[in-house]
Amino acid sequence: MRIADRYDFEGQYLAGGMAQVLLCNDAVLERRVAIKIMPGSVNRRRVRDELSALLKMRSKHVVQVYDILTLKHDDLAIVQEYVHGLDFLDDATTPQSSDDYLKLIWQIASGLADIHELDVIHRDIKPNNMKIDAEGIVKIFDFGLARDEGVNAATVGFVGTRGFAAPELYAHDAQFTAAVDTYAFGATALFIGLRDLPDELFKQPPQAPVTNHFSKLAFALSPDVLDVLISCIDTNPEKRPNMKYVRDILALHLLQDRHKALVVHNQKPSYLNCNNRSVILNLPTIGSVEIYYNGFDFSVKNFSGDVFINNKQVQIGSKLPGACVVALGAPAHGPKRRYITFDLSHPEIVL
Repeated sequence: MRIADRYDFEGQYLAGGMAQVLLCNDAVLERRVAIKIMPGSVNRRRVRDELSALLKMRSKHVVQVYDILTLKHDDLAIVQEYVHGLDFLDDATTPQSSDDYLKLIWQIASGLADIHELDVIHRDIKPNNMKIDAEGIVKIFDFGLARDEGVNAATVGFVGTRGFAAPELYAHDAQFTAAVDTYAFGATALFIGLRDLPDELFKQPPQAPVTNHFSKLAFALSPDVLDVLISCIDTNPEKRPNMKYVRDILALHLLQDRHKALVVHNQKPSYLNCNNRSVILNLPTIGSVEIYYNGFDFSVKNFSGDVFINNKQVQIGSKLPGACVVALGAPAHGPKRRYITFDLSHPEIVL
């Protein structure tokens, strides 16, 4: 199939590294697409890896591949989602608050967590390999260096981008895992906040930063967010967290004080939220419990007597799951026991 049979070239070339990228209009589905042409002379394993990675992606934060065409001379054309927007090298994307910053890096972490869920490594995460579309959604693209994790996950010589490439990629016979993406994420998160990178990250191989550069951002981050971001650029890949954990820590702070819980006791509803953080459930002479919302989760602050959550005896600090039953009184109390339903609504991150 010829590209011209369906796709109308709009006359604009996009940067594409080794490959040529064309901006086209899909005449059948009436949408703009980016067509990445991989010449037949390139490393075929590299092409297969890229296609495999792109075909597997089903993520809000990763570009979608629509079609694959075989051209003359063994060239391949990858038809993919065209993202019109700004990349993170543009100063207009500089976050102005901690909330803006967390929303941006949470989206990147979410996209990477989705990629890693498929045992795929992107391996070239950096600010100009992602864009923010018109709706504020971050999209990761350019899988030109992608490799399936655990399958021939090695290369000879350095391939990557200085400042964002993990130390282990500088080894002559580099053995790598998804931790290289975690490192690149940490470096990208630092660049997004500072618009620059410390000198240590440009060393070959990069070195551990002497100071905590994340603390130099124009806005304050909570200690556990700082800790997880710092651990992302640890020079030891085994000490870096997985991206699902990073994503969840960032989400926890984006949703701080936005949870709500409904507690029904004696057919009377009580609501727990940031304006009403505590409720005491009491059955005289049998059991009492205070449930407290700290902005992140709901847990037992105090209790006396026999108190159970889903038939498990409570302890100070016991967290309440999304939906559960709180029982006041042990099973031996029989009909004297009282049951309270607890239902937690899970807020969503609004971008």
